[in-house]
Parts: sequence; structure tokens; C-alpha cells
Amino acid sequence: MNEIQIIQSQLATERAHFSEIAQLCAATGTSGASFAAACTDYFGFAVTRFEPPVAERLAAALARGLSAGFLSEFAQSSQAHFEKLDALLARNVSVTEWRAVSRIDADSIFAERARYARVKAALPT
Repeated sequence: MNEIQIIQSQLATERAHFSEIAQLCAATGTSGASFAAACTDYFGFAVTRFEPPVAERLAAALARGLSAGFLSEFAQSSQAHFEKLDALLARNVSVTEWRAVSRIDADSIFAERARYARVKAALPT
């Protein structure tokens, strides 16, 4: 697997995880302090994947609390983010450009996976 394939694979993983965690948080609410903290931490990381103006707006919304309004805004921003990246699939984009637009590197892959696992482990039963 080459680096572009790794980036594209991680983008697919992030797309799925962003959607799954948003749905879990919406369905479960913030019941349980550890689950709410894990979700907040996950979204704190997830918003950094977006362009700076979007990330700043979402981070400010998240700072006011994990709410239905935040989840809706996050879902819309996430959809727009991935649609923009999907457009790159049709072009012959260099690995340098993929790195720049995706903001994916080994550290970010590890960070996303660890936060995702934490949310799943904290799910209320």
C-alpha cells in the first residue's frame, strides 16, 4: 500500500467514525461522565481535521457543550469536508497535496484510533 492509499483509507475510516460517533452521541446523549468526556475529546480532535475557519467555529460550539446543535453542525461540516476531498479522487493529486489537504500523518491516525476506541469503551450499557 502506498502513502496515498494509506491517506485515502484513513479518510474513509474517519468518515465512518465521525458519523458513527455523532450517531452514538445523539442516541445516547451525554449519559455517563466518562462517555460524555470521551465524546467531547473525540470531537475536539475531529474538528482539527477541517479547514481552520470551520475548525475554530466547531471548537467554539463544542466548548459550549456537546449538544444536538453541535452534532448537527458537525455532521454538516463533516459532509462538506469529505465531499471536497472526494473531488480529489477524480484528479491525479500528488502525495504532497494529499498530505496538505487531508492533514493525515502517522500521529493523527494513532490519535483518531485511540480516541475512537475510548468512546467505544465508554459506551453506557
